[in-house]
Parts: sequence; structure tokens; C-alpha cells
Amino acid sequence: MQPPKPFPTILPTQHLAVLAAAALLALGGCDTQGGATGSSGEFGAEGVGFADPDRADIVAAIDEIVMTPIRDGLIAGASVAVVHGGEPIAYRGYGWANLQLGVPTHEDAIYEIGSVTKQFTSVGLLQAQAEGLVDLDADMSTYLPDFPTQGNRITVRELLDHTSGIRGYTEMAAARPYFVRRVPRDTLLALIGNHPFDFPTGEHEIYNNSAYYLAGMILEEVTGTTYEDYVEQRIFAALGMERSRYCSETEIQEGKVDGYDVGESGLANKGFIVHSIPFAAGSLCSSARDLATWLGALHGGEVLDDDAYAQLTEPGDLNDGTKTRYALGLATSDFLGHRALHHGGGINGFLTESLYLVDEDLAVVVLVNTAGPPGPTELAEQIVELVVGDATPAPMAFEGDPSWFEGTYSGPARGGQAAIRIAVDGDVLTATAVMMGDQDIPDDRQEADTLDFRGGMTFGSGGARLTFEGGDANAATLRWDVVSGYTVMSRR
Repeated sequence: MQPPKPFPTILPTQHLAVLAAAALLALGGCDTQGGATGSSGEFGAEGVGFADPDRADIVAAIDEIVMTPIRDGLIAGASVAVVHGGEPIAYRGYGWANLQLGVPTHEDAIYEIGSVTKQFTSVGLLQAQAEGLVDLDADMSTYLPDFPTQGNRITVRELLDHTSGIRGYTEMAAARPYFVRRVPRDTLLALIGNHPFDFPTGEHEIYNNSAYYLAGMILEEVTGTTYEDYVEQRIFAALGMERSRYCSETEIQEGKVDGYDVGESGLANKGFIVHSIPFAAGSLCSSARDLATWLGALHGGEVLDDDAYAQLTEPGDLNDGTKTRYALGLATSDFLGHRALHHGGGINGFLTESLYLVDEDLAVVVLVNTAGPPGPTELAEQIVELVVGDATPAPMAFEGDPSWFEGTYSGPARGGQAAIRIAVDGDVLTATAVMMGDQDIPDDRQEADTLDFRGGMTFGSGGARLTFEGGDANAATLRWDVVSGYTVMSRR
């Protein structure tokens, strides 16, 4: 079982390409500020931009980490920002901003950041709460009275921590025609509101773009301004994030790179998307340097007061009191064993990783203009290991009878029901996804993952945690925690 990516692509690819290469022609050279290094060659920018001269060996290693998949033709280009203890190590551009015109990537290139948008939405609502404009623990119907909650009481906070139970519109086939044409907001809202909930509010946690769409509407309602204006004026302008903005599929945005998807024969122009659809769930654009500025300000106390920041970073909980590992637009799971606050983002043609290691005061941002492997999280992991090391705990030995865990467990997941088969293979447990999104997975596409023992009745695979409970001959319940989702599954 390959656990889902924590924050997968917000929208499926469609057709057409949106090109903005002309403005990038003026950005192809190196920055002239102190510490700027690098050059462009056969593979575009080979590490262009600021590099700390006192840590040249680390910068050279970062360059190699990012350039390897570019040389292999797996991604078009990327930008990276690494700031340690408040001191920048690198703001670098790599590869191509535009393949058709052969435009190298500038260090301050602008990308679509997908679901990294969500933390800006949460911060906006926390700022509004501090001003007495909204109460995150109030029923969302206080602010959006016309949205049908289908008998559920949903707080604004439950929108932000993905425990609302509302079906995500990005998992609805009926919504896909709206991704490529502008439709009135009520059209999408009607589709979301009429779909049955995935679960009663608070029973599980399932990553949900509909909830953040609604959260953005609440921010507009209580502040009396558009979401775009609020984020650009109250956050970006206030922090000097001059290369951050609401994305557009029609405006010429100077410095913005083109995005690419991975087709059958290699890289291809990204699918088209109308940016009124991702909205507060995923429609912001930014640069690596700007996002590093954001991480430093947010986690350095410059954006929220102590109480609001504590709310932002506090994991959500289920009705039974179980804590998840997702807070308000931020994941709170460890990153290579380090305490981390992080989030990924994906949208047609672009993938993002934005992370902050709490104890090390390390910010790492990786932006990639290709929606395919290797993703930015993999590159960020290599950079984190390079700078502060891998602190992942050593595996533990399980001394009990693993057959107690065997069986198939099912419950709600993103896009519909999921089922996982737990089996014993020799002296280890394996987990295999046999159903996802209400669809059975064919036998020839099922992949078994080996689970390592994490203590108690908890096992894991990568970032996923599987905790078993109850039963005599076999466990009766599986708690499936993949950070972006926490499902209490029952044994069939």
C-alpha cells in the first residue's frame, strides 16, 4: 500500500497550455547582489542566484540534488530557498522556466504553489478572529447561512482542519468541466452542497478542498474585501513579499514560469485551469525567496499573536478526542525525525514543498514547475538531511503474534471508501490498498508495503501510521493516519 501523498495535486490535468515566457527573457541572468553565483548551460540554470560563500560546499551539494532530475529530463526546472537560523544559505534557480523558448530559471521565479495557499487562508481567518470579525468555533452557518450542512454542525475550525465531512469538489467528476471555464460561484457551491457528506462531522479527517473554498468565502464575508485583495494587501504587501500574488490564467505576470505535466513521451505543457476554482484552497503564486520570508515571519512571531499562532499549529481532533497530525493549513508531522510544520502543494504543472523545522530554525522551500516525480518533498528531504541530518528513529522489533492484525479494513477516504488488506509475510506485516475512492484496485496494480513497528499497537510505512485496536482472534479496528487523513476503519 502506497499511502497517499500528504497534499496531492489539487486538480486533474486538462488541456491547453498557458505561456508567460516573454517576461522571463529579462530574468535569465544572475542576480548581482553579493554572494550571487551560478551559470546557465545545456540544462538551463545550473544553480543561479544567491549562495552563502561560507557554505559553498553545502550549496554545491544542493545544486547537485536539484540538477540531477533536471539532467535526467524528469522535471523542467525548480527554485530553492534554504534559511538556517535566520541566515540564508541559498536562493537558487535551476533548469528551465520555459522549455519552448529555452529560458533559464531565475532565482526569484514565480510559481503556482497550490495547496500551500491553505495556510494563508487560515492565517487570514485567525487575523480576522483577533479583530473580532469571526469566531473559528462558531457554526459556519453563522457566516454562510445558505450552505446546506445536511444536519451537521460544522465550525469554521472544522473546515480548516479537514474534519467537516464535506466531499471535496476536486474528487467530484461532475465538477471537472468547471475547472476549464468560469462559472458563477453558486454553480460550484450547489454541486458541493448537494453531494452527500463523506462522514458525520468530526468522525474522521479527510483532506478537503471544498472546505477551504468555503473558508475563503467566510474570510470575504467577514472582512468585506475579496480574498485576492486581502491576501495581497494584508499579508504579501505587509511582509514585503513582492513576488507573491493571486494567480491568473489570463494576466501577464512578470517573472512567472511555465508549468509542465508528465506525458507518455516525457514532459508536456500543463493542463489548463481557471483560477477562480482553486480559490482559497490553491490559487496563490509565489517565489521560493518570498515563501522563505513568509516562513521566517510566520514562525518568528511577526504575523500572528501568540494565541493565534498556537491555534494555527494545534492539531485538530476527532469527536472521540483523538488528535490528528493536521492543524489549520499546516501538517505537524515529523520530517526525517525533526519536529516540523510543513505543507505541500500541487496544481496543474506545479508542485511545492514548504517546511519549517522548529528546533533547528530551518526553512526549506522547493518549487518545481513539473507535476511528476521526483516531487519537491523528495528533494527537500535530501536538503534537510544535508543541512541538519536524518533523525529518523531506528526500527523497533515486534515481539508479539503478527497474525492478530491480519484482515481487511475499510472506511472513508479521499474520494470515497477505501479498504486496506493487512497480511503477514514471513515475520513482518504488510499493508496493501485494495480499494480507493470507491473503486476496487485490480490485483495486478496492488502493491504491498512492509510495515515497521512503531511501539504499542502502531506500525508505519513512511509517513503513514497504522494503529490497531480491539478484537479477540483479530483486531477489530484500524486507525489509518496519513497526516492528510485520519480514518477509523472497521475490520470487514
